[in-house]
Amino acid sequence: MQPITGQYECVHSSGVGLDYFTSRIDRLILHSDGRFVLTVQKRSRVTHAAHSLMGGEQVTAAAPETRLEGNYVRQDRVVSLQFDNGGLEEAQLSSNVDGLQIGPNFFTKVSDLTLLPPTHRLKQDMEDIAKGMKIARTIGGMAAKAAKTIQGTLESTEGSKAGQTSPQSPSARQQDQLVQSPTPPSTPQHVTPGPQSPSGFTPQTPSTGAVLYCDQCGARCSPGKHFCNNCGNRLA
Repeated sequence: MQPITGQYECVHSSGVGLDYFTSRIDRLILHSDGRFVLTVQKRSRVTHAAHSLMGGEQVTAAAPETRLEGNYVRQDRVVSLQFDNGGLEEAQLSSNVDGLQIGPNFFTKVSDLTLLPPTHRLKQDMEDIAKGMKIARTIGGMAAKAAKTIQGTLESTEGSKAGQTSPQSPSARQQDQLVQSPTPPSTPQHVTPGPQSPSGFTPQTPSTGAVLYCDQCGARCSPGKHFCNNCGNRLA
């Protein structure tokens, strides 16, 4: 019989690639001394990171796994897995002994070694990590560019608002004062001011039948007088 010792993998692929981040990978190691180690990955790294972020926990790159150990016994093409916790699982070997069928899951043999990780898995993980970092840088650059654009838009909006509420310039204040200042009443065009006296007194225009004033000295004259009693000026 061909030896069955080595490492086996069952990849629960997400279908989007980058299995290191998006898929679940279960591992089975059959040692030559009859011991086995079964590692079951509960969630993908991306899903686990999302759950941790939503739960307020620290986000790590480690995948959540459950490690089970026990003893195994082979009988032709049947391998009985006796777990240390008391469970029992029957596995069926493939015809060419390149994998094990455990329940609905098929574990493909990836290495005859039991101590070192399989080379194909290391290579695949490194490629997935490199692609993931490239995608993260691209997304980060797009996010930074979008943040700068939003910040610039906000700053321009705030600047325009500040310009609308800024104090008026001196010329604008002067214009407002000119507009708000009351317009002095216009002098009636039909009234002609009389001549002023040397003393600066401006005689008022008498109304019809009222008292007369001398246009030379401004003295009051009685009605019907033709000459000023004060300066002798001929009255009009």
